[in-house]
Amino acid sequence: MASGLSLLGGAPRRLAFRPPGDWIGDADAAHEMLSGRFRLGGGVAEASPEAGPWRLTPPGPGFARALHRFDWLADLAAADTEGARDAARRWTFGWIAQAEGQAARMPALAWEAETTAVRLLAWLERADLLIAADPALERQLAGAADAHLRRLKRAQAAPGLPTLAVACAVFAGTLALESSTRRREQALSQLEAAADEAVGADGGLASRNPEALCESLIRLETAAAQAEAAGLAPGRAFSAALARAGAALRVLRLRDGGLGRFHGGGPGRSGRLDHALNRARPAQGQGPGETAMGFVRLAAGRTAILIDAAPPPDGPLAHASTLAFEFTVGRRRLVANCGPGDGFGGDWAAACRATAAQSTLSLAGVSSSRVAEGGDGGFSSRPAQVQAETAKDLDGAWFLGGHDGYLAQHGLLHSRRLFLSPDGRDFRGEDALEAPGGAAPTRASDFALRFHLPPDVADLAEELPDGGVRLDLPEGAWEFAARGGEVRLDESVHLDAERRAPAAARQIVVAARLASDGARVVWAFTRAA
Repeated sequence: MASGLSLLGGAPRRLAFRPPGDWIGDADAAHEMLSGRFRLGGGVAEASPEAGPWRLTPPGPGFARALHRFDWLADLAAADTEGARDAARRWTFGWIAQAEGQAARMPALAWEAETTAVRLLAWLERADLLIAADPALERQLAGAADAHLRRLKRAQAAPGLPTLAVACAVFAGTLALESSTRRREQALSQLEAAADEAVGADGGLASRNPEALCESLIRLETAAAQAEAAGLAPGRAFSAALARAGAALRVLRLRDGGLGRFHGGGPGRSGRLDHALNRARPAQGQGPGETAMGFVRLAAGRTAILIDAAPPPDGPLAHASTLAFEFTVGRRRLVANCGPGDGFGGDWAAACRATAAQSTLSLAGVSSSRVAEGGDGGFSSRPAQVQAETAKDLDGAWFLGGHDGYLAQHGLLHSRRLFLSPDGRDFRGEDALEAPGGAAPTRASDFALRFHLPPDVADLAEELPDGGVRLDLPEGAWEFAARGGEVRLDESVHLDAERRAPAAARQIVVAARLASDGARVVWAFTRAA
């Protein structure tokens, strides 16, 4: 069966090794599932407790993928009740029986390479929960795992996290099903090569998706622990890739414990980033950095800012976010981008990629990178040159950046200068549009600076009589002011994979018009006295 499980070919009867996993799931989520309510992939669906998940109608592809990935086995394991253990077995072996006998009813997305890989990892890492000491269940699980392993050895996965997930699953599957030391060492060698290729010299992925980097590091750290438990020693290249990725994630971590919402990634599930960093091995002789994966970090006091300081990557999830930033103070994210919209259907995926959905300057309603018509959803044009410099002095930390994403259509360069005071209570910026070489702009245009406020901040924002905005937060008020344009509060939207639907939010907009000699807007967020 091309799209199901084929157990022909001498399937193994037992697991030679049970690769350990160490992510602790959410017991509360398990109790919800046991009551018939499933929250997965940003969606919610309900079924009678007796029916289980396979008779549900998924509310969207994100939910369906999460359901078929089986990550939720960690939640049932965390509940650690007889009911949870029974459900884990019924739902898992029910899926296997359906895949063997009714393959046509399985959705195609269930057999995508990454989904198949994550499912196999979930089964193997929760093998003790699923089979306990029952030889019949062990035979069934081993047979299904072997079919997955053979499928994954032939799979073609997208670069980055999908490829690493497949490599980790093939390695874990080989440990579980092969007792030959030679074959295990070969699988480890292949995993090491995949990790070294995927994790760049700066510790990042080609996708420039911070959340994908976090998940990649967790997968690789778990694989390293599995190798050691099996008596194998990962090589230097593998350890170096882990160290590079860990160092990059420390740069990308914001003060609220989450990641920047860039290029299809969100802040990450609660606890995942700290889980990854607590296990990460620091690079030898490497201190905390300020740049990683094309992002620049400014931090002082309780404030941290993450700036997208590179052209967007290839692919349908990339955002036109060059020079956009996210801004956190303590556990509060004051300014964010709208976030990834690919899980919400309709026009959200395209809308969230536009420059207007990012906290930066957008010109004449167009984006600094433009999506190609047809094709794979990649950009037809994007900045060819992006400059980024940082400096520190007694006055504070500085960022100076620029890009040419508006040059071809409008004959303009966008530059952005940012400053953060040593105590983190004064964050200022200057945005300019100028024609290169002092030439006049090719056309007059309206433009706007946008600062998108998450819902919890948007609810506390109010316009001031003098044209500014006050954010009256419980932990202390901040005020925004600008010169060179008209300040107002507009509607916005906040997209989060943990929410069922896009959430209403607001944005600070500084609206201005290009003059014959260009334009310049200065602005500041300052902690109110």
